[in-house]
Amino acid sequence: MPIKPNFTQADIRARMNAMIENRKQAIIAQLFYIGEECLTQARSGHKYLNQTGNLCSSIGYCILVDGEIVHEGEWKAVNGGKGDGTEGKKQGVAFLHELAAKQTTQGIVFLMVAGMPYAQYVEAMSLDVLDTSEQMAERKIKAMLNRLFKTK
Repeated sequence: MPIKPNFTQADIRARMNAMIENRKQAIIAQLFYIGEECLTQARSGHKYLNQTGNLCSSIGYCILVDGEIVHEGEWKAVNGGKGDGTEGKKQGVAFLHELAAKQTTQGIVFLMVAGMPYAQYVEAMSLDVLDTSEQMAERKIKAMLNRLFKTK
């Protein structure tokens, strides 16, 4: 008497797709927490003088899946001595969305930006804008992927 399966190839395919989707959602959730940690670090760990609040306000991140933004960090205008940071927030959002629109990579992408045009000059003067956050994100994302895809 032969053994007959009580499932089809479509059942197997559906189960595999569900497992892949669960793994994808776990990665996105972890990237959200990593993004929030890096955002907090970038906004509070800088050494530059926050004169207008614009540079600090222009820092943000997003997570894309197949070119579409699925999550974006909260944008906050940070007060500086001579300004309220609203211009920085506006430029940061515009720059992040511009970069996101140019992404052609399929799969999951994590983007973090400082949207003010002078951010690179501040970085060049060794006044951390995103360097430390970038290193933190790289380290945490590698650790997360190693944990998630560790073979047992």
